[in-house]
Amino acid sequence: MTIKLIEDELAGLDWLEPALRIANVPTLACLLVQLTGDRHWIEGKFVPVRTRGLDDNEDGGLPIDVQDELRAAALEAILDWKAGKPPVLEAPSDALLCQIMGVSLGEEIPLEYAPMIRNELHLRSSTTEQAATAPKGFSALIIGAGISGLCAAVEFRKAGIPYVILERNHRPGGVWLENRYPGAACDVPSHLYSFSFAPYEWSRYFAGSREIQAYLEKLAADQCVLPNIRFDREVVEARFIESDALWEVEAKRSDGAIETLRANIVVSGVGAFNKPRLPNVPGIESFKGPSVHTARYPDEGLDLKGRNVVLIGNGASAMQVAPAIAGEVGSLTIVLRTPQWVAPFPKFGQEIPSDLRRLMREVEPYRLWYRLRLSWAFNDKQHASLQIDPDWPDQDGSINAINESHRRGLAAYMEQELGEAQHLLPSMLPDYPPFGKRMLLDNGWFRTLSKPLVTSVIGSVVEVTPGGIITDDGVEHPADVLIWATGFDVVNLLAPMRVRGVGGRILHDEWEGDNARAYLGTVVPGFPNFFCLYGPNTQFGHGGSLISVLERQMHYVMSLLSQMFKNNIKTVDVKRDVYEEYNKQVDDAHSRMIWSLPDLHGYYKNSRGRIVVNNPFRIVDVWKTTESANLNDFDYELANEQAAVPVV
Repeated sequence: MTIKLIEDELAGLDWLEPALRIANVPTLACLLVQLTGDRHWIEGKFVPVRTRGLDDNEDGGLPIDVQDELRAAALEAILDWKAGKPPVLEAPSDALLCQIMGVSLGEEIPLEYAPMIRNELHLRSSTTEQAATAPKGFSALIIGAGISGLCAAVEFRKAGIPYVILERNHRPGGVWLENRYPGAACDVPSHLYSFSFAPYEWSRYFAGSREIQAYLEKLAADQCVLPNIRFDREVVEARFIESDALWEVEAKRSDGAIETLRANIVVSGVGAFNKPRLPNVPGIESFKGPSVHTARYPDEGLDLKGRNVVLIGNGASAMQVAPAIAGEVGSLTIVLRTPQWVAPFPKFGQEIPSDLRRLMREVEPYRLWYRLRLSWAFNDKQHASLQIDPDWPDQDGSINAINESHRRGLAAYMEQELGEAQHLLPSMLPDYPPFGKRMLLDNGWFRTLSKPLVTSVIGSVVEVTPGGIITDDGVEHPADVLIWATGFDVVNLLAPMRVRGVGGRILHDEWEGDNARAYLGTVVPGFPNFFCLYGPNTQFGHGGSLISVLERQMHYVMSLLSQMFKNNIKTVDVKRDVYEEYNKQVDDAHSRMIWSLPDLHGYYKNSRGRIVVNNPFRIVDVWKTTESANLNDFDYELANEQAAVPVV
């Protein structure tokens, strides 16, 4: 490229140089190899140090002069790209893709990850399945307009499948519409907590609830989903009409009237974190002041200035609330039932500079490589540390050598963060291995606990009085406001909605209440053409983004529907033996993992001690099993000449 052309290009790209000065260096190296085809950018002096923990490794640990050389080369390569020069490596080999990513992270990336990498980078794949056209009159009904429902809607729209969404709230957004408490945010990086097909110009590295809600509202508008949503409709029952091979769905409107719709298939997108759980504590209705669960926090907020607040809970919600309100309350008492492991959170609250946001927006290959590198730190990287080593000597504190290293590092971090409040350390150190419960990210939690106006109580609430609470040590704590950060009823999936399948069988009877199971977390025998997004055993306990899981589930559903259309099939029902064998594999895998330890209790276990929320497999394994549906896993019924009934 000539100097004159570079100068002309720079005239309209005055933001690019400043953006590259703060861009992620290992990501730039990946980008350079793709754009120029020159591998020396990931060799020799350009090899970054290994990425540690959840850090982005912004400068790669490289000397300043080496960084400058990379940034200057990236500037020229991007200018060429923006001038119309295609990437030299338009179709890199699987081995090279894994090498590029591996060098940038300081990890060995197995070849089996190549299809995932290729997909994330939007590179062409020779195995892309051709979708079939839905038959005339075919229709779908989606329950819920949260992340799951929107994901399904976008896929149906692309496939030309008519659909309707029934949503109980007055706006889309689901959990992010309902969780408006102070400090509410996502602990997955913003660039991962977004759909691969719908990038967004995030203002922060870890977005708050209102920004995520804005993203989902924009998605619904941009993807033309809004006209298909019927708001203020809460689904009461969905039942399969065997004689017609259709689903009939009853929804209660805000005025109390019942609306009935029919469709060929139903997709449940109701989620899991939508049923707030309050403890069964005597006197809970007697409290005279405001008493709210975090998921029902009033939109207009609460006046907490100078007031005595009691916060009950120490999970993710409590950890976000406490630092957000500690500066305005008169006093804050936090009742913690059990201590939690908390990891460093280097980018908590950090805004993304405007030039860097523009780089993400205008140079898509950079954004894709940045997102891909993030995915490794928050995905399968941690999986090995969750496997129980039967020969490990101390399984109370850790379960293997990697896990023990995590324990020591996290304990040292907690000690450092508590500063002069070292007297709190013994009560704050968990007595179970790291990752035994959801790993929380530190947003100032320990510094909040050490503040003079903050009191931490290890115990539980046994009674609520008109003026406060009593904990199990017999101490009464006065309060003007109670905030319950006590989590959700996650294990009773889909409740209280009733789902009736073949023969009128109720899904919760199949699940014995809280023992939910599904094949690939998606389908259950006896419930034809019913698909459950974010179903049993779909949440990765070792990291990952829920959105990536939902995209894979919908990829699988669309593969199955395409095969139904090609083969003139009107209903599919997963075979009982396929369902049972899969769930046996789930339970067997869990039995060798940290969550199965008998003394560990969390929202992911049901009343029988079975793990019904977490997925025990690597993300790459889930990616493989959802790549293409196998009709042999299903009993199916062929369609006749009569067209199906559209949604009405």
